[in-house]
Amino acid sequence: MMMAVTQAGAQEANSEAGSAESEIAKGAAIATGVGAKVLCSGVFISGRSQEDVVTNDIAPLWPPASIISYDVDQANHSVKAQVGPYFRVASFDPVSGCTLDAEPADLETASEHVSEAPEIVSADGALQAAFDAAMLDPEGDLRTRALVVIKDGQIVGEQYAEGFDASMPLLGWSMSKSVTSALAGLVVKDGLLTLDAPLPVPEWKGDDPRAEITLRNLLQMSSGLSFVEEYTQNNDSVRMLFLEPDMAAFAANKPLEEEPGTFWSYSSGSTNIVARALTETLGGSAATQAYLRERLFGPAGMKSVTFEQDTAGTPVGSSYVYATGRDWAQFGLLFLNQGKADGHEILSSDWVDFVRTPAPANAQGIYGGSFWLNGKAEDGDGSYMPDLPEDAYFALGHNGQVVGIFPSQNVVIVRLGWTTGDKTFDANTHFSAILKAVSGTSPKKP
Repeated sequence: MMMAVTQAGAQEANSEAGSAESEIAKGAAIATGVGAKVLCSGVFISGRSQEDVVTNDIAPLWPPASIISYDVDQANHSVKAQVGPYFRVASFDPVSGCTLDAEPADLETASEHVSEAPEIVSADGALQAAFDAAMLDPEGDLRTRALVVIKDGQIVGEQYAEGFDASMPLLGWSMSKSVTSALAGLVVKDGLLTLDAPLPVPEWKGDDPRAEITLRNLLQMSSGLSFVEEYTQNNDSVRMLFLEPDMAAFAANKPLEEEPGTFWSYSSGSTNIVARALTETLGGSAATQAYLRERLFGPAGMKSVTFEQDTAGTPVGSSYVYATGRDWAQFGLLFLNQGKADGHEILSSDWVDFVRTPAPANAQGIYGGSFWLNGKAEDGDGSYMPDLPEDAYFALGHNGQVVGIFPSQNVVIVRLGWTTGDKTFDANTHFSAILKAVSGTSPKKP
C-alpha cells in the first residue's frame, strides 16, 4: 500500500510538472505569437519602426511579449519572435498581410501598395477644439492616432498623432467584424448564401444540432455556441488568434450551449466561422481577396486595405483588417449612404437596414448585424452613448477603434488608437463635441 501511494504521488508530481511545463510553453507560444504578428503587421503594413511598434503596441497590449527578442528580416518580409527555445514567425504577403507560421510569399511576383501621404484636411474653430480635446493624452495611455470626420460626403477635418498620417493603414481589431458583415451582404446579394438557411460548416454534420445555426445567428452573435471573449491567456479569443492555424475550425468545434437565435453572446469565433464559409463559397483565399477588392474596397473608395488571413487561408473576419483613417471613413460613408457609393448600389439597402436592426436576442437593443447600435431610452437601459443621436450606429474595435455613423447628422466620425488597460477613449463625449462643431447644434436634444 505504501508503494502504491508513493507511485501515485510520483505520478501526480510528474503530471503537475508536465502541466506546468505545458503552461509555460503555451504562454511562450502566445507571447511570441503576439509579438511576431503585431510587429510584422506594424512594420510591413503600417510602415512603422520596430522600436515604435514594440514600445507603443506590443508592450501595452501583451506585456510579456515586449521582453522577447525580435529579428525583423526586411529581405524576406518576416519577423521572428523568440524567448528561450520558443519562437514564432510571422510572414508578410502584399495581398493578405502577415500570417503566423506561414510560408513567406513570393515577393518578387507580388506588387506592394506604396502611397504618399495626402494633404491633410485641416479643421478649424470649434472642430479643431474638439479634435484637440479628443487627442489630449496627458498620461500617455490613450494613444489616439487618427481622427477623421466626413460631413455631407466630404472630409471636413482630420488629425493624426505624431508619427502617423493619412496614408498609414491601422488595425481595426473588431471593426473587422463589420467589414465581414459587408462581405456577407455582397455574397447574399449575389444569391450565393441566404441569411436564414443553415450555414454550410464541415464540423456540423448529420443530426448535429449546430447544423441549424444560420448566417443571421452568427452575424447577430446569437449562435448559441460556447466561446469566451476575454483577452487573457487561457481564454478562447487569445488562443484562437495566436495559437490556432484554422481559427474557424477552432470556433466551429465549440459545443452548443443555447438554442440558436435565443441567447446573445459576443464571439469573435462566430465571425471567423462566417469568414471561412464566405471564403469557401467564393472559391478560396485568392478569389475572396479579389472579390473584396473588386466588389467592396474599390467601389467604396477604400484604397489601402489589407484583410489578413490565418494559416489556413481564411481572412480573419473577427479582427485583422488594416486600413487608413480615410478608408475607415469611406466604409462608414458606404453605410451612411444606404449601401451606395458615387450613386451606385454596392450593398442593398435591405442589408444596411439589417445591420442596424437590433438582434432579437440582445435585450439591450445595442447590437445588430455585426454593428453596435445606440439603442433607445425607452428600451429600459438607456442609450449606449447617451449624448449621441439614437439612430447612431458603430463599428467598434479593441483598444478604442470606432467608426461612428450618424444618419440624422449626415456625418461619419473615425477614431483609431491603441488604448489599453483600464483606460477608455470617451467616444460619447468627444463625438458629441465633434457633431456639435460640424452642425452648430447639440446632436442630442435634452
